[in-house]
Amino acid sequence: MSYKTVLVALNEINRLDALNAAAARIARIDGAFVRGLYTIPAAQIYPSTGFEAVPQMFEGHQTFFKNNLAKVRSAFEASLAKSKLEGEFVSIEGRSPLISDEIISHGKSADIIIVSATDPSEVSGVELDAIERVLIGAGRPLLVLPRSNEHVLDLDRIVVGWNGGREAARAVFDAIPLLQAAKSVAVVCVDPKNEERVTPEEPGRRIVATLQRHKVKAEAKTMEGGGESAGKALLKHAREIDGGLIVMGAYGHSRLREFVFGGATRHVLDDMTRPVFMSH
Repeated sequence: MSYKTVLVALNEINRLDALNAAAARIARIDGAFVRGLYTIPAAQIYPSTGFEAVPQMFEGHQTFFKNNLAKVRSAFEASLAKSKLEGEFVSIEGRSPLISDEIISHGKSADIIIVSATDPSEVSGVELDAIERVLIGAGRPLLVLPRSNEHVLDLDRIVVGWNGGREAARAVFDAIPLLQAAKSVAVVCVDPKNEERVTPEEPGRRIVATLQRHKVKAEAKTMEGGGESAGKALLKHAREIDGGLIVMGAYGHSRLREFVFGGATRHVLDDMTRPVFMSH
């Protein structure tokens, strides 16, 4: 298994360097083609709040992204040239005000999607639930970079969250190219006595053996959550060993217009301090 097409979503303007660097790092593993996607969202239409029965149109996000188009293209093409990778820059006039709609559409034909978390304290023009929408809608593995520039993608030490569930299994096998590139992989079971789906005697033993057959330098570890969520425990372990990436399943579903995620997934999405690879 290998990644041959990498899609990187470039609408988080303040994270361009990190996004391009992550895309190049992953593409270099097996010479993947990199597609840089930049979406100019459709204008947002709001119902009028006045006496006139005419909807109001907000074009601020459109204008912001149009003004930054040349900058984003230049940064992406410079990154490709520096890394000597093949790729293309795709600028799309969005069919809706939601940037995630185009990421989902284009992401379905990619091996992996790279995005950056949206910072709610900044006005970036990207909807705050974009990550959740792409996780649920794309059906592809998602590499999410944290909002902060403090941590860049480092594949030397990877932490895998394992509870024997369907989503965890999907994430592990989707991440095999990244795991093979790592110097060490810790497959972590949090509170294994409370997980009926893991091997009671040796939690993680079977999945580690399978990964080792894929030439992954994996070992099983157990952690006591101490009353905290599994997501918090994984973030803590990654911090303790200076892990450069967390791999985990995304447990959740959409309900009407909101997204409901499990505690571990929600915690990591809200408080990630380093890149996280997720599959749903």
